[in-house]
Amino acid sequence: MKYGILASVCLGASLAMAFTIAANAQTSGAIVFNGMKNDGAFNELGFDGSKRAKDELGVTIRERVADNEAETTEALRVFAKNGVEHLLTLGFANTEAVKTVAAEYPDAKFTIIDGYIPDMPNVRSVLFAEHQSGFIAGYAAGLKSKTGKVGAIGGVDIPPVRKFMCGFAAGAAHANPDITVVADYVSDTPAGFRDLEGGMKLAEGMTADSVDVIFAPAGRAAEGAAKAAEKAGAYAIMVDANQNGFIPGTVLTTALKRVDEAAFATWKAAQDGTWEPGVFTMTAAENGVDWAVDEHNKSAVSDIEAQVNAVKAALASGEITVAPAAGVDGCAEVL
Repeated sequence: MKYGILASVCLGASLAMAFTIAANAQTSGAIVFNGMKNDGAFNELGFDGSKRAKDELGVTIRERVADNEAETTEALRVFAKNGVEHLLTLGFANTEAVKTVAAEYPDAKFTIIDGYIPDMPNVRSVLFAEHQSGFIAGYAAGLKSKTGKVGAIGGVDIPPVRKFMCGFAAGAAHANPDITVVADYVSDTPAGFRDLEGGMKLAEGMTADSVDVIFAPAGRAAEGAAKAAEKAGAYAIMVDANQNGFIPGTVLTTALKRVDEAAFATWKAAQDGTWEPGVFTMTAAENGVDWAVDEHNKSAVSDIEAQVNAVKAALASGEITVAPAAGVDGCAEVL
C-alpha cells in the first residue's frame, strides 16, 4: 500500500503517524484512492479537487492508496477509529467497503463519488450522468466517422461504465441512424482499468474491422486503445479528466466527468456544515459532464463543434433526454 497526505508531511513518517489524526479544526478528513492516485483520469481528478480544497479552504486531508476492497475497508476503519469525521472514497468498487465501515461508525460521515448507497444515514453518494457525457461523445463520433462503424471499450462492466457505453451508442445513432456500434470490455475485475495491453488488443481488433472512432471509458486501458487507434489512423475518445493532449491528432475529445468538482464540493460541505447524506447526481445542467475542446483537438473538431455544443445544450435544457439501461446493444435511446 501507499500512504500520503495532502498537507505538508514528512514522507518518512511511520504508518502509526500517518494514522494519528490531530484534533484541530484544520483536519477535515481523509480520502482513500483505489488502485493508484495519479491515473491521469478518475482518481487524479479526485486528488485535484481535494488539493484545491486544501489550497483554497485551508482544510487538511489525509490520504491512502488501497489496492483492493480489503485494504480500502481497513483504511476507512482505521481513519474512522482515529476520529476522522469525513471520509471520501472514489469509485463503484469501494461500495461494499463504505457500507461496512459506515455501519460500524455511525457518527462518521462517508462520501462515495461514483458509488450508489441510497439508504444509509451517514453516507452521501455523488453520481454523474455518464449517459449524457457518453451521448455527447457518441454524437461527435457519429459525425466524424467515415466508415459508419464506431467502437466502445469499457474497462469493466460496472454501472458507471455501462452508462457511458449506453449513452455513446445513443449519441452515435442520433448523429447517424445507420451507424454500427461495436462494444466490448477489457476485464471483469477492476484490474481492467489498468490493463493497457488489454485495451490495445481490443482496439486493434476493432480497427481491423473498420472501426474508425473508439470511445474508451477504461481508465489507463484507454491509453492502449488510443495507441492502437493512432497506429490505424483512427480517432480515440478518452473520459473523465481532459486527455486531449495524450496523442494530439488522435484523441478526438474527452468525455468529461467533473470528479474534481464533486470532491471539492464534498470538502466544502464538510467544512461549512452543509454536508448531508443522500444521493446526488451531477448532470449537464450543472456542468457535471461535458466534452473537452482545446488547442490539442481544436482543428479536429472545428467542423462539428457547433453541432456538438447544440446537443450538449439540448441535454442540459431537457430538450433531449437519454435513458441509461442494462446492456449495450440498443441500450439507450433518445426519448
